[in-house]
Amino acid sequence: MFTSHPRPRWGRVEQMAMLLAAMCVSLLMLCTTASAGRSPAPTATIARSELRTALAQRAAASHALASSSKRLRGCLHAHPRHPRRCSAARRATRRAALRLATAKRRANNLAAQIARASHQSPSKQAPTLTVSGETLSWNAIGGVSSYVLATKVPGQSTKYSTVAGTSTTPPVVPNTTVSYSVRTNMKGSAWSAEVSIAYPAAVSAPEAGTTIETTAPPTTTSTEGTAPAATEPFVKGIDTNLQGWGAEAVPQIASEMRTLGVSWEREDLAWSVVEPTKGVFEWSSFDKIVAAAKENGITLLPIVGYAPSWASPTDASDYAAFVKAAVERYGPGTPANLQWWELWNEPYFAYAWSGKTPEPEAYARDALAAAQAAKGVSSSVKLLLAADYQDSDQTGGSTPWETTWIDDMFTAAPTLGKWIDGVSVHPYGDDPALPLAEVGGWKDVYGKWAFQRIDTIRAKFLAHGVNVPFWITEAGWSTWDVSESTQAQDYNDLMEQTHARSWIRALFPYCLREDSPKPTDNQSGYGLLKFGTWEPKAAFYMTQRGFATLG
Repeated sequence: MFTSHPRPRWGRVEQMAMLLAAMCVSLLMLCTTASAGRSPAPTATIARSELRTALAQRAAASHALASSSKRLRGCLHAHPRHPRRCSAARRATRRAALRLATAKRRANNLAAQIARASHQSPSKQAPTLTVSGETLSWNAIGGVSSYVLATKVPGQSTKYSTVAGTSTTPPVVPNTTVSYSVRTNMKGSAWSAEVSIAYPAAVSAPEAGTTIETTAPPTTTSTEGTAPAATEPFVKGIDTNLQGWGAEAVPQIASEMRTLGVSWEREDLAWSVVEPTKGVFEWSSFDKIVAAAKENGITLLPIVGYAPSWASPTDASDYAAFVKAAVERYGPGTPANLQWWELWNEPYFAYAWSGKTPEPEAYARDALAAAQAAKGVSSSVKLLLAADYQDSDQTGGSTPWETTWIDDMFTAAPTLGKWIDGVSVHPYGDDPALPLAEVGGWKDVYGKWAFQRIDTIRAKFLAHGVNVPFWITEAGWSTWDVSESTQAQDYNDLMEQTHARSWIRALFPYCLREDSPKPTDNQSGYGLLKFGTWEPKAAFYMTQRGFATLG
């Protein structure tokens, strides 16, 4: 039995709800202010129809935010000792607030959008694309210096790349007819008409002494860099919360995992649950999962985080002591023999940092102390450090935003890189095939979270002399947000982008199963298997094929 653990105070929950509401209202006010006085309301029938649609979407978004907030409060009340079970609910509530702000902005700005549609800004006009041999060219659009090129190879997903200037020679695709279109690198701009290049079959190597002329392909940004040597097999895993389903469900889940082509599972080893009172450990729940996983051929990746009420996430010595005790019980050389460990889950988000604004320096000190303690138990234990790059809030550091998270960690703990063995990233976002809007950024060409910010994260580590493998320990899309076919396509692109980066050495999609019988919320829709029937979605099969290519 677990030692009694106090439930979170409802005042904290109410504060969080108020904070979310305030954020939403602030966004709406900003959007309304930005749109005020720019264009009169349209009077055309089509405009009225669009406005009715926009208002309906705004009402639906408002209802979704209210429902999401209610589910979050219920989750916090139901799982006071399992904080990570509510992490997705927190993300869902945050996203619902942003969706409401977006819907409000669309309704407020519709008049201006319709007016601009009839008098389109020159920077959003479609270029005229032509082809000469194997070179693509287009006319310059006033005020624009970069363009987005769409490349369509039969049987593959569309690829997008950013081009400076008004011409490019794409890489040859032998014996294939490839279609291309181009638009300005401006959100909402129009695409050109497609053109095609029919590439001939590959030419055999010339005889010795023969001189041939070649046209160099355009300069591209390599995702390889100075990739660390792949000394271990690629880790294929999944997030599925075995403790939540219970040890009795592990055999069935193990079968589902084998069908998918994975053998690793990422599991919370929550500090707040195991050590609810300082020095008093309750290992029984994790013991059962370790035994069931081992019996069914599952390798666990434990996540060690979430401070108990008697401690703070900034207590590096207490955190290190807990990590040390956990490695002594489950680490290399023990019956569990767990080799890899993840130091905290998403410490750059407030929900994981005990509700406080994340602190890169404090997390760095936690990770350094924990790594030293763990390697003092076993020199072969391997540790993952958590990092991201976006505009979430942080305190301390050189800026108030997470874009300096990595730099601030190494300022606080300059030797940290010598103690870690990999970096854990969660590159959630839009379609992974979409390139960054700008090199070194975190948004894609449509202004959304970009999977490819992983390149920016790695560049930051390389700048500090840290060249270690990257583990994607969460990534996925919810069919509450996108269609099942879009979810499948996004997973296809995730696999392709992962395969293109040899320094990514692990992938854990989020997640295996839907967790409720009616997937009407963001959290449940992430599952690759439908609740209860465990019927695979299209993304399950796409992920299955993708894992077969990773090694």
